Amino acid sequence: MNTSEDQVTDTSYKDNETVVSELNDYLGAISTLRQAIKRDEGDGSDNKHFFFRGQASNEWDVTPGIFRNNMLPHEAELIRSAFVRNPADFRILTTDFERLTKLQHYGLPTRLLDVTQNPLVALYFACQPNQELKENENGQELLQPTDGIVSYKRDYCKGYDDLEVKILSYLAKREIDGGFTLEQLLSELQERYIYTKKAAEECRKGNYKSLISIIQSNCFVISNLNNERLIRQSGAFLLCGQCNIAWNQSDPGKSVIQKANGSVASEFELNIFRVPADKKEAILEELDFYNINEGALFPELEHQMTYIKKLQSNKVAASVGLFTKVDLTDDDDRAVPLLEISDDEVDKVIRDVISKSLNPHLFDECYTAIHDNMSIDWYRKENVLSKMRLAIADAIQKGACGGDRALAKNAAQKMLSEIVIQIGELQELS
Repeated sequence: MNTSEDQVTDTSYKDNETVVSELNDYLGAISTLRQAIKRDEGDGSDNKHFFFRGQASNEWDVTPGIFRNNMLPHEAELIRSAFVRNPADFRILTTDFERLTKLQHYGLPTRLLDVTQNPLVALYFACQPNQELKENENGQELLQPTDGIVSYKRDYCKGYDDLEVKILSYLAKREIDGGFTLEQLLSELQERYIYTKKAAEECRKGNYKSLISIIQSNCFVISNLNNERLIRQSGAFLLCGQCNIAWNQSDPGKSVIQKANGSVASEFELNIFRVPADKKEAILEELDFYNINEGALFPELEHQMTYIKKLQSNKVAASVGLFTKVDLTDDDDRAVPLLEISDDEVDKVIRDVISKSLNPHLFDECYTAIHDNMSIDWYRKENVLSKMRLAIADAIQKGACGGDRALAKNAAQKMLSEIVIQIGELQELS
């Protein structure tokens, strides 16, 4: 619902904007709105529905996908291509509107605008992070994060089998050239039993005004809940008409129809809810507590995995060490049994070998690397010796200002082998 839109300029707060800094602000405002509607409409308040739309940027216009990026001239071809490439996916669908909703679900630009009947779902989309790139003379500039908005409308709705929905859904797939007239459209609708013969005649007698009203209007539609995402998001649609008419005064039936782009922001109330960019993350955390999150709203497996990953990454956990492979090479550095030798004697061996094997400026680091890894009978345990070799190699490489790693490991191997050998010789003499 928060896909990229055509942009308009809007950088300041306005009188018609309710600023939402936390979830309670929003819930309180929605509650106040409901009470006012109930008071104004009385017993007839149940005949209308609330529709909400959340967008991640207050700088985006409100337009369905087919009206963006000059896609409208290709509308019929897009739909036809989808049917041709995936016939099995659309064969079981019985109406043009159902096919449009499936195309919308899978990301094809259509004349449907996603809305929801759940204000919390709309707030979730409004709180999605958005920071865009702008081209300039120096390349690309990262703009400041944008505020989100929630728009709403309380209105009557249509069903998938209502006349308006059938006509606008048919128009979407109809290739319209420069000579497509009102009479042609009406005749095609009659052939497809969308208009009865009697209704078509009444339309002609009324100079096609009822048909013009439909194809130039937009309507909210509560669809069949035929997919899981629609159910989870309490989804509905604004189905957009907005066709231009080149009026023929002398013969209205010959008036020419043209598809046209246009914003549908006017379908929503002027009053909006605005979410400051720096409040989005905190509100998303609050919504997550109420199970309004990616995992709950998007049933597809990739969204479930993304949510699980995000959930775990936010948890505080103990750090995990870097993997090091134990060196199991059969070599002379195997620990030698030693039962009767003092710590001082061992320490003297270590100091002597380091002094003879390395430059003096490396002594302290290498000596510390050995002592930090000592344990009881360390010289008899290959896993301890392996850690020592790695620590000594790190010290040598660091002391050589990032010298060759292979040479450092080789020097560490030889030095530690010599230490173990001399400790063994001491043991034999004892």
